[in-house]
Amino acid sequence: HKFNGGARASEGAAAEDTARRVLWYLQCPGYENAFSLDPRAPAVSAKAIPAPPVNWASDAAEDCALQMAERKTALMKVQNRLQQSFARQLRPGQSVWEWTYETDEEDSAWPPLCRATVNIPVAGRRFTGGWARGQRDAQIEACNLVTSFLSESSGGNGPLSRFPSGASSSEVLSQLEGLGGGAAGSPSEVGRVSSSSDVEASVF
Repeated sequence: HKFNGGARASEGAAAEDTARRVLWYLQCPGYENAFSLDPRAPAVSAKAIPAPPVNWASDAAEDCALQMAERKTALMKVQNRLQQSFARQLRPGQSVWEWTYETDEEDSAWPPLCRATVNIPVAGRRFTGGWARGQRDAQIEACNLVTSFLSESSGGNGPLSRFPSGASSSEVLSQLEGLGGGAAGSPSEVGRVSSSSDVEASVF
């Protein structure tokens, strides 16, 4: 089982709320009436028990590691497509792209706001993506423009949808599976990420 508590103002209060929910679920003495079922919840109104959310048993660290691995795979797909497209122009041992980064000096959050620029010497092209949190997401922003360039060069049949830096790993990979057509445009900057003071706790 996995139990989620409600949003609370501190980590301690969030953990306490989650613990009370577990004690109520187990019907421990003194907690039998601590909560009541929501009559509008699907688990109550549905004839069959709804399926659990995807990766419901995974913790935040596992989800983060999986997302990082899949985004790395997504970047490798773009790199492989570039190498295939410019195989005749590449010299032995030459890298198909070169990356540089700049950070927002006024941003104090972590990971910091970052903007990536990818230079493709064999194509004589340079692409600068929008601002994103961390280098990996900044690379994804720049790769939006690279995939559009590749699709335009190869005569794709349809527009390529942009995948934002906040997209899930599966969305990133699905976008890169088929490089559709579309011209590269000016990247729109990613808004600063706001943080909430509320904290939610989970317990397995």
